[in-house]
Amino acid sequence: MGGRAMELVSRTHLAWKRRVARNLVPFGLSPKHVYVLSKLAADDGLSPSRIAELVYADRPTTTSLLDTLERNGWIARQRNPDNRREVQVRITPAGRRKLASVPEERWRNGKTRFDPEAGLTAKERAELIRLLTKLHAWIETAE
Repeated sequence: MGGRAMELVSRTHLAWKRRVARNLVPFGLSPKHVYVLSKLAADDGLSPSRIAELVYADRPTTTSLLDTLERNGWIARQRNPDNRREVQVRITPAGRRKLASVPEERWRNGKTRFDPEAGLTAKERAELIRLLTKLHAWIETAE
């Protein structure tokens, strides 16, 4: 049974995700939209199942996400010429322009104008990382 520490970790993570999402509202995008567009911009195309893995979502949720991006003209789905049963998702020029319209510090590598770790000293940050790493390893190996 999770205790106060897990509740604090969860609440802190949720607050961080909400802050990142609020920073993207003026651009009409969500963090997942930006993430998918950035991955597509760096690749020739991805399958919907690969995108589902990248965003840690099930296929119906991913389909909804892709439908929104396609409706806005930011992506295009095309059949793979080598395997007609496979669909490839590619970013469109409009999608590249939309991604370029978002200042990089709003999404790139998790950086935003607000740095939550700035409230910690270097020693506190190192200790927090050590403890969270230990907690993560425990969760991964527990039966």
